[in-house]
Parts: sequence; C-alpha cells; structure tokens
Amino acid sequence: MPSKRFWAKNNPDLDYKETVEKTKFFIENFDYQKFIHLSSVSARCQLHTVYGQNKKKSEEIVKQNSKNLILRLGPMYGEGLEKGVLIDMLNSKTVYVSGSSKYSFTNIKWICEWILKNLDNFVGKKEIGSKDFIVLSQIANNINSRSRFEGEIDDQIILDDDKYNTKSQDVYAFLKRLIK
Repeated sequence: MPSKRFWAKNNPDLDYKETVEKTKFFIENFDYQKFIHLSSVSARCQLHTVYGQNKKKSEEIVKQNSKNLILRLGPMYGEGLEKGVLIDMLNSKTVYVSGSSKYSFTNIKWICEWILKNLDNFVGKKEIGSKDFIVLSQIANNINSRSRFEGEIDDQIILDDDKYNTKSQDVYAFLKRLIK
C-alpha cells in the first residue's frame, strides 16, 4: 500500500472525495458539541501537493465553527507501523524525498495520550508532537540503511508555542526494536 501522499498524487479526485467531501459530510450531517479533526502538517508545508491542498481545504470546512478543534500531526511511529520513510529505510528501499528532509517524529501512543488529556482544553488549530527534528539521512546512517533518497526536501516539522515532553530522537529506540 503506497503512502497516503503518494496515493493522493496519483488519485487526486478520489483524494478530494475522501478528504474534503467526507469532512463536509460529517460536519453537515452529524450532531456534535465539538468536532475534532485530525489533520497533517502537510496542510501548512505541502500546499504545492494535492495531499496538502486537500488537507487544507478540509481544515477550512472544520474551522467555520469556532468551537471545533483541528489537530495537525506530523510523522508518526509506533506499534503497527507498516509503511513510510522509516519502514523504507529499515528495508533499504528508495525513499522518495531528499535525505536532507527534516522530520519531527512522534510516537503515536504519545499523540493518543495527549489528545485524551487535552481534548477539552483547546479549540481552533494546533500542531502537536515533537518540536525537534531529525534529518532523514542521519537516521539512514544510524541504522546502516542502504536506502537511496530521491526527490525534493520535504520538511515535516511541528510548529507550536507549547512545549511537549516528546522528542524525535525517541524514534531510534523504536527502530532498534524493529531491527532485532
């Protein structure tokens, strides 16, 4: 299964339907006190792509109600991870972004715990996750990956004023468990 961003590029009409039209459907057809929309930092930093544009359009629908919450997530890792740059590097496959790309990796478990703890504390738009980053080529070197990097710089960095108790460097412990 290709990444969602790659799939969106190759299926722009379907991605629009699955991202924008479904968001609009849920907003218009369900009763709720507060709509929680999980989005992506791609809605900020990848507006030149179909994926980023559709994420941004779905956010625009959600933010029409000031009581709603949009949570932008960055690159994640954790139990059940089956695809993405980390898996590609573990398998020494080609990674279709520049090795100079900076990623703010965050454990999915931390994200879930943060959401449960803070669900009622915020409205509007918020980026959550690790505030630091790792350059992808550094990860490849650290895990002795033979991956080649092809493509443009694709920085996926969390920008938020709050301090979070998670660090991108924690991804190394996760990767070491997968290598064994």
